[in-house]
Amino acid sequence: MSRLLEGVRVVDLSTDVAGAYGAKLLASYGADVVKVEAAGGDPTRRLASTEAGNPDASVLFGYLNTGKRSVVLDADDALQREAIVALLRTAGVVIESGVPGEWAARGIDFDALRGERPELVVCTVTPFGQTGPRAGWRTTALTAFAVGGQMVLCGDPDKPPLKTAGHQAYYQAGLHVFSATVTALFGVKRTGLGERIDISIQEVQAASLEGFGPAAMLRGSDAERTGNQLRAIWGIYPCADGYIGVAAMSRQAPSVYECIGQPELARDPGFTTQLLGPENNEIASALIGEWAAARTALEVFEESARFRAPMALIPAPRDLLEWEPLRERGFWREVEHPVLGRHALPAGPFAVDGDRGRAARAPLLGEHTQEVLAELRDARPAQPQRPAGTAKPLLEGIRILDLTQVWAGPYATRFLGDMGADVIHIEGPRFPDAVRGITRAAETRAYNRSSYFNEYNRNKRGLVLDLQHPDGLAAFLKMVEQADVVMENWSNGVAEGLGLGYDVLKAINPRVVMVQMPAFAQEGVESTRIGFGPSIEQMGGIVALQGYKGGPPHRSGISYGDPLGGTVAAGAVALALLRRETTGEGSRVVVFQRDNVIGLVGEFIVAESIGHPLPVRIGNRDADLVPHGAFRALDDSGRRQLDLAGNPAIDYHERWVAIAVDTDEAWRALCSAIGDQRLADERWQTVEGRRRDEAAIETIISDWVSRQDADACAARLQAAGVSAAPVLSAMMLLGDEHLRERGFWQQVTQREVGEHLTTHPVWRLANRPVGAMRGAPCFGEHNAEVLSEVAGCSDEEISWLAENGVIADVPG
Repeated sequence: MSRLLEGVRVVDLSTDVAGAYGAKLLASYGADVVKVEAAGGDPTRRLASTEAGNPDASVLFGYLNTGKRSVVLDADDALQREAIVALLRTAGVVIESGVPGEWAARGIDFDALRGERPELVVCTVTPFGQTGPRAGWRTTALTAFAVGGQMVLCGDPDKPPLKTAGHQAYYQAGLHVFSATVTALFGVKRTGLGERIDISIQEVQAASLEGFGPAAMLRGSDAERTGNQLRAIWGIYPCADGYIGVAAMSRQAPSVYECIGQPELARDPGFTTQLLGPENNEIASALIGEWAAARTALEVFEESARFRAPMALIPAPRDLLEWEPLRERGFWREVEHPVLGRHALPAGPFAVDGDRGRAARAPLLGEHTQEVLAELRDARPAQPQRPAGTAKPLLEGIRILDLTQVWAGPYATRFLGDMGADVIHIEGPRFPDAVRGITRAAETRAYNRSSYFNEYNRNKRGLVLDLQHPDGLAAFLKMVEQADVVMENWSNGVAEGLGLGYDVLKAINPRVVMVQMPAFAQEGVESTRIGFGPSIEQMGGIVALQGYKGGPPHRSGISYGDPLGGTVAAGAVALALLRRETTGEGSRVVVFQRDNVIGLVGEFIVAESIGHPLPVRIGNRDADLVPHGAFRALDDSGRRQLDLAGNPAIDYHERWVAIAVDTDEAWRALCSAIGDQRLADERWQTVEGRRRDEAAIETIISDWVSRQDADACAARLQAAGVSAAPVLSAMMLLGDEHLRERGFWQQVTQREVGEHLTTHPVWRLANRPVGAMRGAPCFGEHNAEVLSEVAGCSDEEISWLAENGVIADVPG
């Protein structure tokens, strides 16, 4: 039984996957979460159901609400509204998903409530945030995904943009709900001042476009979908009995070639570079494909382990449930549900001193109404806290030693830096952050001009220090004395081998929090495997679920495991710091990145557990909503992708509109907007009838959309009451009126790049300032400053370290 959030009451007023998943994670780590539902039940109770009309038979609701209590109260009824307000007055956190003004119009004013109780944290998560021209737009899993910049990157170039499995845009936002809320609770613990958090699902995605978003912001370069083969050592290959994934950075390329029996390629720079030329890429792809086709997926996986080559299985839900390493670690938790029956639940995505959260079944509709009402009758009114001093950034005064590289770790520490922490990003003289090399190769000092590195390392200081040198290690350990958090995402055992294991750090500073981010596991057979975002995504089960109908599993358009791991890691840090406020002690936090991905397809796991599997690889269609898809609109004037030298490489013109009909009323609205008499067929007035003729309906819609401007078409349908959205690319997002009005694009200055765009922090806070954005550090930019201030080094000592190569400002 997790006690990490013991004593925190969360009232979950949300009606979508994002709010529900964020609240579920809070419940997993010990919070008392009360789910407030209307008489007919939460809308997610009507999706992915095993029994039509039974609100307790939804595997989606059954997964999203584990560990919560359910009360049925209607805010439109005066007496029941009073009960809701009384419940809110007992809460430390409120999570809601209403459009601007919705709850106030129903008699519940969160701002007034926070005026009574300034320590309250209210987290609002909506498709477009609480301000801007689209703030009132309706979305579904498809249309919310369309506007964030990720959907246009997923799929094959000759097919429509592809939706990822389940409700991924909402799940991503749910991770932010959890992490932002826990960070705000840490602020409450220190100062007594709560927070009003505004999270936009569109902004969540637009801020996590891997290198594609930074390339648009810094270089004006766009990108679209490239299929399963981004390049030879970064793609999905058929094997004898299924598919396997390969995801190698340049330094892992030799291990891939040695694994497939082509060691001579490992000695050829033309085949080990991060971005192969077309000819070499074609040769390498053919060799890897031929080797994989002659072996089963398990044979590939086991052989790759011998060479530490980053290759991955692509398991389906049943494979995950039976995967022995997960079972041995006790990852699966069994619960008994009165309607769904016995089923498995994944453990929490991270552990704090071994605590991976608790598992309990989801509630029946209204199961705890009387219990909670009785508690309210007996409850004493909460005494408001008096905030101490002025509002300061949530993490002001927290120092983080950031040893992470690439994306997941730096993404986590960027959130912490955005919230005011002093983040010191540490690299080695001969081991710079790998993404410093993803830039225009012809530039001088290119390692300081990488758009990828600079976007995810803003608001940090940069230190280059050789931890393998005794004096470098000694300087770092002196810094640990002054640190609150040490964070690393190296291969397992590297930290301990350097003399930086948790036991060492704890002996120096008992209050330090150490965070480690293994791709798969910290111990056991999986602990030695190397994995990057695509491997984590593949092994986490999502890739097997998504793809065009009749086609292979399909990768997401970005290295999807990375931003997910980074987001939840930021919350894990805040939770460990919150625990430290009570215990006075630090802790060891382990973020299991693959396990985190499994959590985002949990409804598929529950469905498989009870013998009621959900459909997979159905393209953009949906099991519950019809019609549901992406339709090509009029082409635009064109957008360009630039090559590494800045020259035009590909022109893009396609525009698409995502349309999801989620009710019969929405269907009638769509028919009215299109005005085609063929849609008046009586058989299509119900979802069952529409499903029987889905292809014919799609043809009619396609014909109409093909004559429309994508943005105007989506706006017209939204005005009529249909969930529709344009499919936006990174460059389209830069010109997006809604994001511009919300001030999502910010100016920042970096020493060598100069002024450039960056994204606004995703966690928008009403009470606390977000300071002026600082550009990412150049290589070793703050060596002297950090060593003097944090390690206590004298000028003479710093000079000696520089002269002996222990610190540097140019990669060796």
